[in-house]
Amino acid sequence: MPGKKACENAQPSPARTGFEEECAAQLRRLGDKLNFRQKLLNLITKFCSGT
Repeated sequence: MPGKKACENAQPSPARTGFEEECAAQLRRLGDKLNFRQKLLNLITKFCSGT
């Protein structure tokens, strides 16, 4: 994209603590599970509706 130079000037993020890393990992796992459930429900709904 034109004019997008934020990455070049971005400050490095501060080091995360162990607690923050674990919390982020748990949130990613939770999001993955919810995403999988939603995809599965969509698939079941598609088959049950007969389309």
